[in-house]
Amino acid sequence: MISCSVCGAENDHLAVVCRSCKSFLQAKVDNLNLFETLWGLMESPSATFRRIALARHKNYVVFLSCLLGIAVVYAVFWYMNLGVKFSNLAMVVGGGLLVGPIIGQLLTLVFSLLMHWIGRLLGGSGSFRNMHAVTAYSSSPIAYSLVFVFPIEIALFGIYFFANNPPPLVINPVAYVVLLGLDGAAVLWSWLLLIEGTIVANGFGRAKATALSVIMLAVTALGAYVLRTL
Repeated sequence: MISCSVCGAENDHLAVVCRSCKSFLQAKVDNLNLFETLWGLMESPSATFRRIALARHKNYVVFLSCLLGIAVVYAVFWYMNLGVKFSNLAMVVGGGLLVGPIIGQLLTLVFSLLMHWIGRLLGGSGSFRNMHAVTAYSSSPIAYSLVFVFPIEIALFGIYFFANNPPPLVINPVAYVVLLGLDGAAVLWSWLLLIEGTIVANGFGRAKATALSVIMLAVTALGAYVLRTL
């Protein structure tokens, strides 16, 4: 909560104008700079998510959602060993680039909506718009992995990265484990950023924000299990 310095009224922690006397409580951010914001998420996640929440225009949410969707599609191809379904690597990569952006928009919207609803049930004050931005910007480490790690995986393993005949672990075990470790670290980093963003957007303590993120992690794991059994 923020106390107004003029009238003393208590306001939401992200309020810009006092609900009582209409005095300005804090500066509103008009636009977000992508590179400055991504750097801020590495340097000071909490302060940067606060800036994101206060921003009038949630720039680059669609762009980051598209990158997330592409990464998710490639992860599904890998998880399901779908390389055998494609005749060449270009079809695998092209398929992800074609379908990924659509999947990313849908996933981000649904994930954000669930986060918003569950957050409200837990007493949070975050808006859907802010949770949508938090979800998209939290996925930035996954975007880093897509841009910097995925090309190395493709260069080393080709279409066999998405197949098991032969398994990529047999082709180059050390490189495969290291690269998957980097992918896993990106996912973990995204999860930690999601916790920080949830704290800021909902006004939660860390325990409640962690509980919400664990619930969403369980939902995601359940979805992966169902996908695997199809």
